[in-house]
This record gives sequence, structure tokens and C-alpha cells, in this order.
Amino acid sequence: MAISIAAKTNPPPVEVGDFIGAIRNAYKGNSVEAMQVVAEKFQALAANREFIRDALLAELKRIAAERHNLGSFAPQSFIIHRAPPFSLRLNLWLPPVGSSRKIQQEARIYSYEKAHDHNFSLLTVGAGGPGYNTRVYEYDRNAIEGYEGEPVEMTHLEDTSLPLGKAMIYRPFQDIHVQLPPEEPSMSLNLLVEEKEIVEQPQYFFDLKSSTVIPMNDNEVGRRVSFLQAVGHFADDTCASLLFDVARQSRNPAFRAAAVHAIRTGFPERQSELEQLARADGHPLVLRETQATRAEMVTA
Repeated sequence: MAISIAAKTNPPPVEVGDFIGAIRNAYKGNSVEAMQVVAEKFQALAANREFIRDALLAELKRIAAERHNLGSFAPQSFIIHRAPPFSLRLNLWLPPVGSSRKIQQEARIYSYEKAHDHNFSLLTVGAGGPGYNTRVYEYDRNAIEGYEGEPVEMTHLEDTSLPLGKAMIYRPFQDIHVQLPPEEPSMSLNLLVEEKEIVEQPQYFFDLKSSTVIPMNDNEVGRRVSFLQAVGHFADDTCASLLFDVARQSRNPAFRAAAVHAIRTGFPERQSELEQLARADGHPLVLRETQATRAEMVTA
């Protein structure tokens, strides 16, 4: 299950350079194991109030330097330190206050009520306030294909929160959690490890009431999938060639499936090529796209 580490009493603050050195020494290819090794040191980094203050000041300065009005809004989540393959991210969380419209808008910004897994390992620690509330589940990624509406067997593990100093490790493709608003303004500090073979796999979102996979179009993967699917309506032969490249070469099966969707939309006469490509690919999402086309052809 997601790993919880209780808050420590008055941990001695550490410097960011010391922490990065510690995670480099601990990381041997398994990010979850490395995060367990450095969790207490990460809690101590979050206790370094000067470090947290400087991170907020740096973001404020970046925004103040923007000359375009659209740059005047701070993101809720922003990178504060990079030392590839490691990144540190600071997140701000607000309780729901104001009009119903404002609450709905902020819920989208803060991703409240959106159950999701991660396509990266995540170590997070409460850095201010009582912390957001979260409901944690577990599932088997290998047991699902990832299509919209697919049933998912998930096990509820716990309802918990992320108060100041508490740390949690979320395992990629195993832990599902949904963030719920905090009672008071809060902050959290994240450690992320860029593992290419993991990050390029799709992240999933879930409907907890029906225990099914749901599409999520307001993130980078969703936007790319939507573009690929739409471009098939306007593609010429040059576009088709590039779409076949995506369908054959992308590491992300959602992108490969979307490219197949685009090709069958714009070039239905190339169905036999798509079926051959899908058989060679073998991923259920890609295979489903060609099966959908065959079903449509039979219906017609």
C-alpha cells in the first residue's frame, strides 16, 4: 500500500544540496526503495523554513518579471529545484470558499475529487498547514487495458491527510488516491524521479462510484490524444505518414491508439495496414481501435 511516515518532532533542517546528495546515493534504479531510504531527510528538508520561503519568493519574482497579463497567475504546483533525474515541487492547497462557481474553478485547478494513479514514484511531505485529505486505493495495472468505462477492481486502503511533517510514498501504477480540500491553506513538498520507462506510460483517472476508468483531457497526455484523434479529419498523405510513425514508435500506448484512430478516420482504405500494425503492437488499446473499425464496417 502507499507508504506513510509519521511526522518527526523538531527534525533538524537540512539543505537542499545535502538532500540531493542523499537521494543520489540511495537511488539504485528503484525509486520507491530510494524514497524509503531518504524519507526522514526529506521531512527535514521540508522543515527548513528558509528553503520553503525562498522557493515561494523565487516563484513570486518569476511572476513579477512577466510582462504579459496571462503570466500573472501562479500555478498551484511548480518546480522549485531540478537535479536530473530528480525534481522538487511545491504545491499550494486551499479550502473551498466563496461562490459555487469559484469553488468549482478552484477544484479543477487543485485537482480535487479526481481519483488518479501516478506514472512516476512520488514522495510527498506536508510543508505547511493541516494538509489536504486523501482517500487511497490499490489496484493491479496489469489487470486492465485502460479504455474508457473499463471496470477496475480496486481495494480501499485508508482515508488520511498530509499534515505538517508527515510523509507519504505513492507507488506508480499501484496506488490510486483522490485529493480532498484541506480545512485550512496548506503546502506540500514533492520529490519526483524521472524514470523514462515509467513516465512515458499513461496515467489513469477513475470514477470511484462505478469503479471504472474515465478519460482525462485536461492534462498534457489528454491534450495530445485529443489532437491526434482530431487531426485525422484533416490529414493528407504527409500527415498519414507521420501518424503511422506515431502509431509505430510512440512509447505511450494511448498515443499509438489515438494515431490509429486518426488514420482510420482519415484513411479508411488503409484498414488492412492498421490491423497488421495493431497485431504487431499487441497492446489492448491499439487493438481495440482496429476492432472498433471492423465492428463499424460490419454494422454499415
